[in-house]
Amino acid sequence: MNNSFLKNISQYSSNFWIIILIVFYFIIQIVLLVFLKEDTSVSLSVIPILFIAWYKGPLLASIFGFILIILYTIFKISFFGFSSLVDISIGASSIFIFTIIGIVIGKIEQLNRLLKIELNARKAAEQQLARSNKELEQFAYIASHDLQEPLRKISAFSSRLMSKYKDIIDPQGLDYLQRMQNASNRMQDLINGLLTYSRVTTKANPFVKVNLLSVVNEVLLDLETSIKDKNAIVKCEVDAEIEADPLQMRQLFQNLIGNSLKYQKPEVAPFVLVKASVNNDKCTIIIRDNGIGFEQKYAEQIFGVFVRLHGQSSQYHGSGIGLSVCKKIVERHNGTITAESELDKGATFTIILPVKQKKEN
Repeated sequence: MNNSFLKNISQYSSNFWIIILIVFYFIIQIVLLVFLKEDTSVSLSVIPILFIAWYKGPLLASIFGFILIILYTIFKISFFGFSSLVDISIGASSIFIFTIIGIVIGKIEQLNRLLKIELNARKAAEQQLARSNKELEQFAYIASHDLQEPLRKISAFSSRLMSKYKDIIDPQGLDYLQRMQNASNRMQDLINGLLTYSRVTTKANPFVKVNLLSVVNEVLLDLETSIKDKNAIVKCEVDAEIEADPLQMRQLFQNLIGNSLKYQKPEVAPFVLVKASVNNDKCTIIIRDNGIGFEQKYAEQIFGVFVRLHGQSSQYHGSGIGLSVCKKIVERHNGTITAESELDKGATFTIILPVKQKKEN
C-alpha cells in the first residue's frame, strides 16, 4: 500500500514539474518578445523538448514539439506580423528538427530502460537457476549418502537373515524377506535414477567436438553381451560430428539403444537402426526398433520422471527415469527429442541437435 502511494506521488510530482517547465518556458518567451523584442524561442525550445523526451518518452516529446511550432508561429505573427514569414519558416523548421532529435533520444532512452528491465529479469532468473542447482546438489549429496546407507543395511541384513536362518524361517517369512529385499533394491534404483537425473546439469562437462560414430561404437561394445544373448542386429549409419558433452552423448545412446534391446517382442530377434547425419547446422539422430512399441497417445508422457507404461510385475524391469534423463540431456544441448510408435510395431526416437553450441554461462 505504501509503495503504491509513493509511486503515485512520484508520478504526479514528475508531471507537475513538466507542467511548471512548460509554463515557465512560455512566460520567458512572452517577456522576451514583449519587453525586449528578442526572439529566442528556437534556442530555448531545445531544453523542454529534450527534457520531456528523456523522462516521458518520444510520444509526448513529439506532441510538445508540434504545440511549440504552432505557438511559435502564432507569437511571431502576433508580434512581428506577416513580414517575417521567412524567419517563421526557418524557426519552425529548427524546432521541428529539435523535436525529431528529441524523439530519437527519447526512443533510445526507452530502449535503454527496457534493456535494463530485461537484464534485471535475466539476472533474477539466473540467480533462481543457481539456487535450484544448489538445491539439486544438496539433494544429490543427501541421496548419495544419507538415503542410501539405510537401504544398504536393510538389503544386507535381509540377505543375512535369508542365508543364515533359511532353515528356521517358514516359507511365508522367507517370502516377506524376499519382498523386503526387492523393495529396497527398487528404492536403490530410484535413488540412483534421481541422482543421474540431477547430475545432467549439476555435474555436466563442457561442450567439445564429439564424433558420434565413436560414441555409438563404445555403447555397442558395452551392450555386446546383451546383443549376443538376444541375437540382436544393430545397424549403424552414423556420420556426424557435433559439439556436445561426450559422457552425456554416451548416456543418451546407451539409454535409447538399451531400451530398444529391452522392450522386444518374445521370440523375435531385436533389430535396431541407429542413424545420425548433419544437414546445415543441425544434426538429426534416429533410433528405430522392431519392439513392442506403445500407443502414440503416450508419446509425450513417456519422457516424464518415473513414468512406466509397464507395471512392476511386468517382465520389462526399470525405474522409469531413463527417457526423462534423455530428454534433459537433449534440452541441455538445446535440442529436441520426439517419439513415434504403434503398439507391437516398434518405436522411433528422433533427436535434433545443433552442430555448434552456444557458450554456457
